[in-house]
Amino acid sequence: MSFELKLAFKYFRARRKSLARFTSFVAVVGIAAGVASLLIANALANGFSDEMRDKILANTSHITIFTNDGTEISDWREIKKKIEAIENIKEVTPTTYESTLLIGKDSTNYSILRIPNSKFQIPEPAKSETPNLKSKTLNLEPETLNLKPEPVSLGATLAEKANLKIGDEAEIVTLGNQIEPKRSPVVIAGTFQTGLYEYDSTWIYISAEDFAKLSGQSEFAPTILSVAVADIYRANETAAAIRTNLSENFKVLDWQEANQPLFAALSLERKVALTIISLIIFIAALNITTTLTLLVNERRLDIAVLRTCGARTKSLLFIFLVEGTLLAFLGIVSGLILGLLGCMLGNYFKIISLSAEVYSLSFIPFRPHLINILLIILISFLLCLTATIYPAYKASRIKPLENLRTQ
Repeated sequence: MSFELKLAFKYFRARRKSLARFTSFVAVVGIAAGVASLLIANALANGFSDEMRDKILANTSHITIFTNDGTEISDWREIKKKIEAIENIKEVTPTTYESTLLIGKDSTNYSILRIPNSKFQIPEPAKSETPNLKSKTLNLEPETLNLKPEPVSLGATLAEKANLKIGDEAEIVTLGNQIEPKRSPVVIAGTFQTGLYEYDSTWIYISAEDFAKLSGQSEFAPTILSVAVADIYRANETAAAIRTNLSENFKVLDWQEANQPLFAALSLERKVALTIISLIIFIAALNITTTLTLLVNERRLDIAVLRTCGARTKSLLFIFLVEGTLLAFLGIVSGLILGLLGCMLGNYFKIISLSAEVYSLSFIPFRPHLINILLIILISFLLCLTATIYPAYKASRIKPLENLRTQ
């Protein structure tokens, strides 16, 4: 080990005067607090962004295809075969979204009737659960009393709002292409929960065949083709390939483009948090400047002796840079431990619980990503290194003879 490193470690372990000891403690605590805050804030932003992305992609299509005027896609089977031949395509599902009203026992709620993808199977209600519409108190039109209710699945929050349970019957009011609204009986065959309030409080799943019956169609005609891809981060490339295979009458929208305002806002939030807390770390790192300045004044005689013995300027500069770096390292490591521990405790006790009606999510996990942790370490280290340069430079410029005369 070189003498510079030996002296740096010796000075770092040596007892200091009360003021230098206090500023050293403040520097380490300030850096640790800043690093921990930055890690926790970044993990929280990542958790919110990841939860939103995962839940959106789990319940909506990666790529959406529809006509420019929103009409039915009559030749959807041919288009489906054409799209399935494209690389990165996993599944193409015909679907539709229709605004409806759900009339339950005690209330009427806005809802969206939707055809789910093939992964979701609507359960068939047991015979004992099939309701007798004549025995219920719903105000059904005479022509609907003889209709067989179609099985549907409700979002859990929607079922709670409408006070409906599995086996209950309700009415769905649709407009479709009709001049007047059409009221159709349905039976609640199941419920589902996506984790996003907007979906759980409005969506109703129905099979394509039952939707056709409900709409009075001889055969289901979708207005949307939902495409699932193998690699979600290549969805934009896949969407571009789909566009080249379709006419200008179709619009192709990938999930990143569809949710661009949301993810742009989340990205801006992370950048702002990173900038603000980095300034806090820099302010804490200025205590390293104060500490090293005091240490340089304490060791002016040692520096003078070293210069007299032939120590070069870069050696003195290196000694104090190493000592400042050790203080920074101690603060950064302490901050990382505190930050990771805070994330673990936050997830265990579910500290960040929110109102789902306002924030869509009821709980936000802390998710520290390795690349973000490395970025935090790099930023903190560079800020602390910057704070050590001036006092280290001043130490290297001390003139030996003047300091020896004053002793």
